[in-house]
Amino acid sequence: MQEYRSYANLDDRILNDGDVGFVGFNNRLRPDQLQGGMLVDSQNIRLDRNGEAQVRKGIEVIEAPFAVGGADTVLRLPTDSQVGNGSTTMLPTTIESATLDGTPNQANIIINDPAVEAGHIFVADDVVTVEGLGFSTVDPNGLKTLVSVTDNGATRTLKYALTGSDETYTAPIVLPQQLPFALNANTTQAVLGFNMLLDQGQITEVYASSSFSDPNDNASQYILIASNQKVVAKNLLTEATVDLAYPTAETVPPESSMLQAFNKVFIFRKGQVSLEWDGSFSAVTAGSFVVGRTYTITAVGSTDFTAIGASANTIGVTFTATGAGSGTGTAISGFTRVASGTYTQPVPLSLTDIDYASGIATATASTAAVATLLIGDTLTFTDAGSSTYSAGDAVVVSSIPSTTTFTFSTDKANATNKNGTVQKRVSVGLGFSHMPAPEFAVYHQRRLVMPFQFSVNASVNSYTSRGILDEVIASDILDSDTYDQIYAQYRFNAGEADFTVGLHSFSEDNLMVFNRNSIHLISNTTSLQGASTKLLTDEVGCVARQSIQQVGSQVIFLSDNGVYSTQFFDEYNLRGTETPLSEPINETIKRINKDQRTQAVSVYFDNRYFVAVPLDDALRNNAVLVYNFLNKQWESIDSVDNSEWDIENLIVSGEGSNRGVYAINRLGGIHKLDSRLQGDDLINVSIGGSNVAEDIKGSITTRQYTFGNMTRKNWKEFQMHVESSADNASNFDLSAETENPDGTFPLGTLNSFNDNADLKKAEDVSIRGRIGNRRGHGIQFTVNNTQGRPRIRSLQTQGSTSFRSTQKSI
Repeated sequence: MQEYRSYANLDDRILNDGDVGFVGFNNRLRPDQLQGGMLVDSQNIRLDRNGEAQVRKGIEVIEAPFAVGGADTVLRLPTDSQVGNGSTTMLPTTIESATLDGTPNQANIIINDPAVEAGHIFVADDVVTVEGLGFSTVDPNGLKTLVSVTDNGATRTLKYALTGSDETYTAPIVLPQQLPFALNANTTQAVLGFNMLLDQGQITEVYASSSFSDPNDNASQYILIASNQKVVAKNLLTEATVDLAYPTAETVPPESSMLQAFNKVFIFRKGQVSLEWDGSFSAVTAGSFVVGRTYTITAVGSTDFTAIGASANTIGVTFTATGAGSGTGTAISGFTRVASGTYTQPVPLSLTDIDYASGIATATASTAAVATLLIGDTLTFTDAGSSTYSAGDAVVVSSIPSTTTFTFSTDKANATNKNGTVQKRVSVGLGFSHMPAPEFAVYHQRRLVMPFQFSVNASVNSYTSRGILDEVIASDILDSDTYDQIYAQYRFNAGEADFTVGLHSFSEDNLMVFNRNSIHLISNTTSLQGASTKLLTDEVGCVARQSIQQVGSQVIFLSDNGVYSTQFFDEYNLRGTETPLSEPINETIKRINKDQRTQAVSVYFDNRYFVAVPLDDALRNNAVLVYNFLNKQWESIDSVDNSEWDIENLIVSGEGSNRGVYAINRLGGIHKLDSRLQGDDLINVSIGGSNVAEDIKGSITTRQYTFGNMTRKNWKEFQMHVESSADNASNFDLSAETENPDGTFPLGTLNSFNDNADLKKAEDVSIRGRIGNRRGHGIQFTVNNTQGRPRIRSLQTQGSTSFRSTQKSI
């Protein structure tokens, strides 16, 4: 629009408004209330420090390890896209009664008149599966071809060929029944249906995940993902995967959690015995197998694995070792149940030989005695013997060089052939306990700290709910198996309507306990006897355990009020902001599904806080809210254009170029965020399915430009500075919206303003277009990306005051 050097008194001056860069978005205030540089909406966008708004990099699928098909096809709930497309199977129909008629050699199955949906309609010549019928002579179960189907009104009789004498088969009692009634011996469900595979242990989804660093390789970074069949370890450097087995009959249920601590990986399964893995990918040779530990055979060699617990001498067979084994066979360790049942108090350890040399004492004891020790254990002399120590003196285990020796630091003069008796600490009061089947834990000051909701029963792998939801317990130092029920447990807000949601290891020796309605601090946890608790606030609590992140002295978490930020100003002074950190995007916070928000997960990476939440009616996390700490503004709402996409966990892992934020989804596997340069997301959203490419729906909506006054204007033209990324040509749609009078209208595409050509890679351009004297109090612009990852550097609009009359207007 041409501007003139001078204007007469009655001329309408051409005015300019716009932004030369963008720093964040705010959807709480009105568009005309926003300051320069703020957007009304930002979808799948990154706002760099230079103010450019660019479509984010794409998501890259890294591993989708749980492939099924053919004989391995499993029963699970269908995805939305699979409902009605012929790929789903209905649940089976319950059998009411069944008999064998020996004269025509036919089995008679009675079922209630079934529903009319496909999968419940049975006709002659159908091939069906019968399961769960008890029999004494002829087995009626298996794959059968129906001879006839008779409609009896309320029931139907299905017949198929079966040779044998007359017999009445046993089906379990079918409720409802009128009391009193007696159960029979058949405890399995008797059912009939099509293509059934009802073993719940075969259902495959991702239920827990964690990063893992191999303690023996400082260059390795892994991500572990757990289905209820196995754990898959993905090496982010070599891209290799390793399967880690569970003990026989053990699975990992939904809402489990994983944690690396003490050079081990734990799987916590609320109310069930936890599982642990020793963290080693190295094959173990026969002769070194640990009794009770889970292994998977990698080479048979000359070893008879069936003699030590395996079902067969076959590669891939998983077994729990009953002996050390012998021969040349090898196996890799898997997950093993942690110790449970009655806790055995420490017994005196007889040290048959103690040698002092240069401040190091090397003690010799039995193999069984040394096996009970851990580095860091404190041992007290109960009988000094010839050791030159006194009864009551304590030493700390510093290393365990062999199965029969351990070392500790000493101030004794060099000497050999000493002896004595030591003992680990013995509990008082309620005594020690094994790990109490938590749903999660955190690593804090060389201890595991976890909710104390279950007590360990005397029998192995058995737990009882304590009915207490606001108590935590800590392990001994460097000992994940010992928990002191007197000195290591802490309860908060007893008797109030509150419960523990999450734990966070803060700086120095402070542990933050996030309850649903309050936040507490445990201090001095190095020595549990001297630990103290303090209520920090009862004005706010946490709704999602995995939303908690620490950024410097700030702790950020999802609360009832949105994303909240607290800050320690000194050791004891915790302050919360007067308004939530998410106050500028409160309209988005309102969209979070309150019934599912406990699933929210978060990470801090690249000066950004990423929190995945379920928006609208989503049952799982389907969007990521991004806060940029450099801009100190909310940056984007990230989403994927696929209704099956969800985020079970967010993990920061990898080294060098592999380091980044990884999203774990339940039906696909491992995906790296902000990775692809192609302008699309490559994801996997189905077990055994193929990778799917989805365009990134990037968009921005500017604030409303008003020239700072409330008068009506004629909007005349706009101009933008745009640049293509170095990897892709670009195109987008541009539209505008006026207010009072209201109107939305397209302005064109980048292509149309660029001689009908997409903007080439690494090219920049200034585009200018006419708005056509559209009238309105204010105007705002929306850019919807259609190709590539363009950078929007600036946007400006021009117009003039259009209504100067003092008369009433409409």
